[in-house]
Amino acid sequence: MQNRQVNMLKAAMPYTAPRLRKPMQILIQAEELALYMQKDEEEEIRACNMETVGDVEGMMESVRQYCNEPEQETVNMVLNFIRAQNLYRRYRNYMQAYKNSSEAGMMDFLMSQLSPEQQDMFNQVSRMQNSGQGEAV
Repeated sequence: MQNRQVNMLKAAMPYTAPRLRKPMQILIQAEELALYMQKDEEEEIRACNMETVGDVEGMMESVRQYCNEPEQETVNMVLNFIRAQNLYRRYRNYMQAYKNSSEAGMMDFLMSQLSPEQQDMFNQVSRMQNSGQGEAV
C-alpha cells in the first residue's frame, strides 16, 4: 500500500461500521509501520546534525516525572552534573571575555547569571545584612 492509500483509509474510518474500525485501524498502523521501515534511513541521518547533542537536560527533566525515587535521585545527580558543567562553561567564557578587565571576578560572574529580579533581591538582602552588622558593632 502507498501512503496515499493509507490516508484514504484514515479518511474513511469514521464512516465504517464500528465492528470494522479496530481491524481497519490495525491495518493502517501496520501499513504505516511498513512504510516507515521502507524509508531511506540515510535521509533521516543526513537530516540530523550528528555533531550536536540534543537537549539532554530537558530530556532528563521530562523523564524524571516517570521515575521511582531511586531513579529520580540518579536523574537529579546527572542534572546537577550537567548544570555544573554548563555553569563552568559560562564562567570560562565570561572570564575569557573579561580577561583584561578588573570586572572579571567570581562575584561579578555569579551576579551576571541572575535575572534582574534575583539581582535586586540579592542586593536588598546584602544591604540588610550590611546594615545589621553595622548596628551590632
